[in-house]
Amino acid sequence: MNRRPPLRVAFSLLLLLAGPAARSDIAPPTGNTPAAAPPTTTAPPVVITPPAGGGSPVPVPTDQPPPEVALPSPIPLGRGFLFSGALDARYRTATTGRTRQGWINAAELDLNHPLTRNGQAIGNIRLQVIAENPPDIPNAQEVQVGEAYVLYRLPIQTETDSTAYLKVGQFQLPFALLAVYDPHLLLLQPLYAQSLGLRTDFGLAISGRFYGYLNYDFSVTTGSGPDHFDLNPNRVITFRLGRTFVTRNGTVTVGGSLLQGHLPITDLDSTHPLPFELPPSGYVRADRGFTAKTRVAGDGTYNYKSLTGRGEAMIGADQDSRVLGYYAEGDYRFSPRAGVVAAHSLFEYPQRDSLSSRNAVGLTYAPDSNLTFRALYEDLYDVPSAGTGRTNHRFTVQLLLRF
Repeated sequence: MNRRPPLRVAFSLLLLLAGPAARSDIAPPTGNTPAAAPPTTTAPPVVITPPAGGGSPVPVPTDQPPPEVALPSPIPLGRGFLFSGALDARYRTATTGRTRQGWINAAELDLNHPLTRNGQAIGNIRLQVIAENPPDIPNAQEVQVGEAYVLYRLPIQTETDSTAYLKVGQFQLPFALLAVYDPHLLLLQPLYAQSLGLRTDFGLAISGRFYGYLNYDFSVTTGSGPDHFDLNPNRVITFRLGRTFVTRNGTVTVGGSLLQGHLPITDLDSTHPLPFELPPSGYVRADRGFTAKTRVAGDGTYNYKSLTGRGEAMIGADQDSRVLGYYAEGDYRFSPRAGVVAAHSLFEYPQRDSLSSRNAVGLTYAPDSNLTFRALYEDLYDVPSAGTGRTNHRFTVQLLLRF
């Protein structure tokens, strides 16, 4: 496969994102996410008590849409430490694999320590520890470190309303939808497991905002996933530009991403007929080795009143064999406590006859910010290389307790 044309098209799209600001351009939505609140062009005042809705008071340099469910406020500990956590319990029925099973998927503890100077927030130290027990992943019952990094705001000139943050440690790759929300405790997952083979990686990143409206993320990571501290195994380079528009009919966030490096092999074959899965921590067990990957992706998020839509589409190559895929999801909240969700995804592996597709519908009920019930029905269809297709009907119920 000739890789130059898609890369040339991708750079053209990124240049369009970097065009002059329109009148409708504003900062990203101000809702918090499990990671943190969205960035501002000036550092916010020090927050001693936890912010309403949860999350760290320290800004991060990527677009962050409001969370699906409001998050509880973290618990203050000691001198400026903020503590939070989650317990994820699930029950599943399926036509293949483990047909009936109840399990504790994850028990998570998060510790954040905002860094301040002269009464202004300049960074954050974050540590996430997860005891996980995911189904259908052999020998995955372990305690792992998820995100673990230091975030520091670089002292650059602010006349242009530009910011820059340096992040060192283990963090979620800023590629496509992974740059704008954290799905690790959700039932629905975008394409990162099948496309990249990892979610969290070890390395460094520089992120921020140009001229107050154009977000950027650039990272160099090892490509081996979290808890692997070999600094020279594969090297993965990721770059994304994102921009948010506000119109009379809702808020739209769009982004374009480029990625290149050695990543885990995720193909389907007779020995591995089911899609590649990752535990909540993102720990990678790449027993099949690594391969050179190139990815070009576009992502978008739309928020209008009680409706949220998000999606991503990507194309690229494993070695010289083409891959492509897309993911689309829609959420509608018909009351402050309840909503419905529907999603569809498709990913074509390097072998032309191999693919994974998914259709899903679900229900979410959150009586308060500490407790969330989710139910999801999935129709899965997977075709390994030189094999026959396999259909799996799966129903999962989740009880998620946050504190």
